[in-house]
Amino acid sequence: MPEEIEVSTVIGHIYEASYRPSFWPKALESIAKFTHSSSAALMYQDNELESVGDAYTYNISAEASAKHQAYGLDPNFRIMSESIPLGKAAAIDHIIQDRKQLENIYGEEFNKLLAEAGMYYLGGALLYMDDVRVAAIGLQRERSIGGWTGPQIDKLNVLIPHLQRALNIQKEFARLYTSKQALHRGLDKLIMGMILFDKELRVIYINPVARSILEYHPAISLANDKISAHSKKQTKKIHDALIVAVSPDQPAQELSRSGFSIGLRHPDYHSPLPILISHTQGILDGFESGGHLAHAVMYFSDPDKALPIVADELSGVYGLTPAEAQVAVSIANGISPCDIASSNDVAISTVRSQLKAVYSKVGVNSQAELTKVLLSGPFVLNR
Repeated sequence: MPEEIEVSTVIGHIYEASYRPSFWPKALESIAKFTHSSSAALMYQDNELESVGDAYTYNISAEASAKHQAYGLDPNFRIMSESIPLGKAAAIDHIIQDRKQLENIYGEEFNKLLAEAGMYYLGGALLYMDDVRVAAIGLQRERSIGGWTGPQIDKLNVLIPHLQRALNIQKEFARLYTSKQALHRGLDKLIMGMILFDKELRVIYINPVARSILEYHPAISLANDKISAHSKKQTKKIHDALIVAVSPDQPAQELSRSGFSIGLRHPDYHSPLPILISHTQGILDGFESGGHLAHAVMYFSDPDKALPIVADELSGVYGLTPAEAQVAVSIANGISPCDIASSNDVAISTVRSQLKAVYSKVGVNSQAELTKVLLSGPFVLNR
């Protein structure tokens, strides 16, 4: 067997795996060496957060692991759950000392699986077992090594509280990652453009609408992580507002005095491009991307550009016909029923009938209410 390692090293590996799950095989290797085991496996199933559950192994072939999982419920799990308190380590051959009796409980198929994998003496512990999650660690020893001793079981007992805490930490990291993914998807769905900056004024996030406007609108541009306007005066105004926004000691009124609301003008466009610069607040608190924390946010939209609302998504959510969905999108973009009728070469009465059906299905009573619903819903086209 490999030389025994210090308990502090094993515990360090366990906690490293808690925030880097790909490290679990290395942590299990440390546990196996610490307890004089040939191989090890950690099984974790979480019904609340499926992304956190998995099976990790050390010195168990992929083929043996696949056969074991295909077998179903491990008989050792049942033996442990019926005989040993949760969070306590034990050796199976200590619970059932008669080997023939144990092999009868295992059955022919499971005995064959153990023999093929070189497993003979098995031990471990149930870490969690309730309606939300089930977790267990299993340690296996070849027959030539000999059975478990009391001191070796005690060694595993030392590690169990750390394993339980590590799985709690892993779950919280997974929860945060899932929340972050959901937040990213939500920001990607915003109908207005959004850019987030870190405290050094580096751009750390641009949503699809903002990226689209930056590509075509000459009033605003992004180069080398710096936002610029058409004129130097407006560029300075943006920069000054961002400096105030990332300064935690500056009051909100100061940001307002620095011109947090700006209309960027360009000679080729009749309407200014409105932008708003602010501290990150509310749902954006703690937003992080690429290791950088968001400190300032810039919102902007092009009033001359049609809102990128997906008509098919409206149909799916509210049960609108394709024609009704197109009418709803047109209304949200400020097109009057008369203009809708003219552009589609239909009677105004047809458009009004379609609009009435839209009101009923969406649950609104006016064009203003309809527009508000569509602007606040997840119907934006990712471009």
